[in-house]
Amino acid sequence: MFENIDIGLIKKELRDQSKNYKQNFINIEQFIKNEIQEILNLKKNNKPIIPEISFNDINQKKSKLLEDIKKRGCVIIRDVFEDTYISNLNNQLEKYIDENKYYEDQRKKADLDKYFSDLKSGKPQIYGLYWSKAQIEIRHSEQMAKVQRWLNNLWIYENEEYKVFDPNKELSYADRVRRREPGDDTLGLSPHCDAGSVERWTDKNYQKIYQEIFADNFEKYDPFNAKFRDRIIEFESPAVAHVFRTFQGWTALTEQGPNDGTLQLIPIAKGMAYVLTRALQNDVPESELCGSKPGRALSVNKDYHSLLLKGLISIPKMKPGDTIWWHPDVIHAVEDKHSGKNFSNVVYVGSTPYCKKNLDYTIKQSKKFLEGKSPPDFAAEDYEINYKGRVKLKDLSLLAKKQLALEDWN
Repeated sequence: MFENIDIGLIKKELRDQSKNYKQNFINIEQFIKNEIQEILNLKKNNKPIIPEISFNDINQKKSKLLEDIKKRGCVIIRDVFEDTYISNLNNQLEKYIDENKYYEDQRKKADLDKYFSDLKSGKPQIYGLYWSKAQIEIRHSEQMAKVQRWLNNLWIYENEEYKVFDPNKELSYADRVRRREPGDDTLGLSPHCDAGSVERWTDKNYQKIYQEIFADNFEKYDPFNAKFRDRIIEFESPAVAHVFRTFQGWTALTEQGPNDGTLQLIPIAKGMAYVLTRALQNDVPESELCGSKPGRALSVNKDYHSLLLKGLISIPKMKPGDTIWWHPDVIHAVEDKHSGKNFSNVVYVGSTPYCKKNLDYTIKQSKKFLEGKSPPDFAAEDYEINYKGRVKLKDLSLLAKKQLALEDWN
C-alpha cells in the first residue's frame, strides 16, 4: 500500500534517469510555454482549438485532423445522435430520477463518494445512476460503437511484445450522469486527471510508459502508444477507474457551452510531462508530489502548475447528441459557475477497448448490473436496485450483452 512507498526514493530513481533533471524540466517547460501561447493566440482570434469532426465523416481520411487530435489530446464528434432522440432520452432520464425519488436517496448517501474531496471545488451535480434506459441506449448504441472503434484506432495498440487491446471490440464502462442546474455556483471541479494520481510516479508500468519523459527524450514520447497502459495497478479507492480508457468522454443531453457550467480542458496531449517532471524539482518537499494523494484525482494546482493552467479553456457550444472525448492524460475541469438558463446535462461514456484488464473489470461490473447495484469502481450507493424502469438483462441488445461481458465476443 501507499504507506510503504518512499516518495523521496522514487523521486531519486526518476531523477537518476536523466542526465540533468533540472534541465530536462526546463526543456519540457519551454515546450509547454509554446503550446500555451499557441492556444492563447487561437483563443484571442476566436479560432477553434479543439479538433472537430461530424459523425458522418469519421471514416474519411483526414490527416490534418488526426495530427491535431494527437497534438491536442481531444476531439469533438458532432451529431452522433439526433437532437430529438436525445431530448426524449433526457426527458426519460428526468422522469426516472423523479419517479424513483432519487433526491431522497441521495441525501442519505451523500457522504459515500470521497473521490474529489481534496480538490479545491466541491462535488458537481453528478448522479450515482448507471442503468437507466437513457444511459444504456447511448452507451450501447451502434453509433457509439462506431465512434469508439474510430477512437481506439488512433492509438498504437500493438507492439513487438504483445497486442495491448483489440480496437474493434468494445467493453462497457458504466459511468454516471451530470445534471447541472442553472445558476449553480458551488459545484465545479478544479483541474485534475482521473487515471491514477500518485501511481503515475510510483507504478512500475507507468514508469515504463513515461520513461522517455524522465530520460531526456521528451520529443520521442508518444501519448498514443498504449504499451503498458493495460498493466497499471491502481491504489484501491472508491471512484478510481480500474480500466484503461483510450478516451474519456461524454454525450451532451442538452445544449451547453462556455459559462454553462461545462467541461474545461488543457488541450495539450503531452501536458502530463510537465506535471511529472515538475514534482521532481527542488522546491517541492521530498515527501510530496505537488499535492497529489493516493486514491484521489491527480491534482493540478496554481501552487505548482500555474503555467499549465493558463491553457485551460472551456469547450465550445455543444448540442444534444454531440460528444466530446479526451485522452486519459489530458487535464480537465468543470466550470465553477453555471450562468446559463437551462440544465447542463451529460451522460458519461468513455472508450474502453477489449483487453484483459478491461475484461476482468467488466465481468465484475456485469454482476452489479444484474443486481442493479453501483459498478465496482464507484461508491456502493446502490440506488437503483428497486428502481422502476431500470434496464434488465432481457432489455439488452446483443451488442450491449457483449460489451457488458454477458455474451462472448466472437
